[in-house]
Amino acid sequence: MRPYPTNSPKAVARILALGMLIDGVADETEYRLIEQDSSLQALGIDNTLIDAVIREFYEDLELGGSMTRTLDQRLTAGELSRILGEVTFPFLQQSLLRAMMRVAVANDELSAGEARLIREALLQWTNDDGVGSLAQSAEKPSRRRTDRHPSANRQAH
Repeated sequence: MRPYPTNSPKAVARILALGMLIDGVADETEYRLIEQDSSLQALGIDNTLIDAVIREFYEDLELGGSMTRTLDQRLTAGELSRILGEVTFPFLQQSLLRAMMRVAVANDELSAGEARLIREALLQWTNDDGVGSLAQSAEKPSRRRTDRHPSANRQAH
C-alpha cells in the first residue's frame, strides 16, 4: 500500500475512506457528512479527494471493482497501524476521530470493522492527556501503564 506524506490531506482522507469502506461500500449519507463538515473542508478534505483516495485504495489492494471480503477482513493489524500512524498532529487526530465516529454511525449501526478502526485509532492516538493531546510525542503516543499491563493496576493498589 502506497505511503502518503505524514499529516497530508491524502493521509487524512485515506483514514476517512477506510471508515467508509471497511464494512462494505461507501454510501451517500457518508459522503454528505463529509461534504457538510467544515473542519474537514478547512483541512482540504472533500468528496473529490475521498474518491481519489478510494480509487488508490482499490489499486493498492488489487481489488478491481469489487471485493469478495471486506476491508476489515483484508487489512492486517500492521497495515492498519501504519495507516493510522500517518496522522500524528494532535488537532488532525481529534478532527479525524470525530469525523470517523460520525461516518461510522451514519447508517445507525456500528459494524465490527468500524468499531475496530475506531478502537485502533483510540489506542494509537491516546495517552494520559487524551486523544491527540499536545503533550504526546509526535513519534509514538504512550498509553497508560495500566492499559498496557492489566496486572500493573492491581499492583498499584
